[in-house]
Amino acid sequence: MVAVAAGTFAMGRDRGGHLDEAPAHQVTLSAFSIDATLVTVADFRSFVDATGYRSSAERLGFGMTAVEGMRDWDWEQLEGASWRAPWGTARAGTLAQADDEPVVMVSWNDAHAYCGHLGKRLPSEAEWEYAMRAGSTTRFPWGDDPHREGGELGLNFWQGRSHTADTREDGFLYLSPVRAFPPNAWGIYDPVGNAWQWVDDWYGADSYARDAEGVVDPHGPASGWARVARGGSWWCSKHACAAYGLFARGKSRPDAPYANNGFRCAAG
Repeated sequence: MVAVAAGTFAMGRDRGGHLDEAPAHQVTLSAFSIDATLVTVADFRSFVDATGYRSSAERLGFGMTAVEGMRDWDWEQLEGASWRAPWGTARAGTLAQADDEPVVMVSWNDAHAYCGHLGKRLPSEAEWEYAMRAGSTTRFPWGDDPHREGGELGLNFWQGRSHTADTREDGFLYLSPVRAFPPNAWGIYDPVGNAWQWVDDWYGADSYARDAEGVVDPHGPASGWARVARGGSWWCSKHACAAYGLFARGKSRPDAPYANNGFRCAAG
């Protein structure tokens, strides 16, 4: 894990994003630690082998998946899809995941159970943003363009005018290994892109507005219908979603398994 010192930062942004990303407001955090990478397929398999845990998708009998060729914003409710086969058992041969890729098709409930088993927890939304930004103030840890200084893409997201076809400029169609791209300044990999990252907070559209005067160690609303996910994913593109960045706030039901949702744990 990466140790993150206590500190104060301006969370959110005032311009250029959705209304729920504003206003920028002062947040003070106690010291904590956070996983350097997203939890991998191998990590989650070890947890399941040790506990016999059945994921939300396995209990539901389906998961929500997407593949190249689908229309923007479309999702397929696929029977048999789970963290073991995010694109379904029929596609498992051609779309099998590698052990070093992030586990996906995991709900918030699954992520919470995994972290708890290890004596950890999910990061708060504020902890997540503080750690992923690593002192930066731009859309990505290295600047506002998805290309890094050398011209190469710095994250895994969808390239192409639509989801009909991906140009694969980043080298990947779907998920990528958790250390495929350089880390941020604090040594944290995949701060944006690859897989959405569940955080502990319930979603509140006005969370930032309510904290506008400044807050210490915030944890969001006390209840709600959706949990927050951050960072964007391989399915986010410039023309659809466009949420691959350090400020965008995703949300979904805590029992919902998607082929682009993963997580990392925190402690402290």
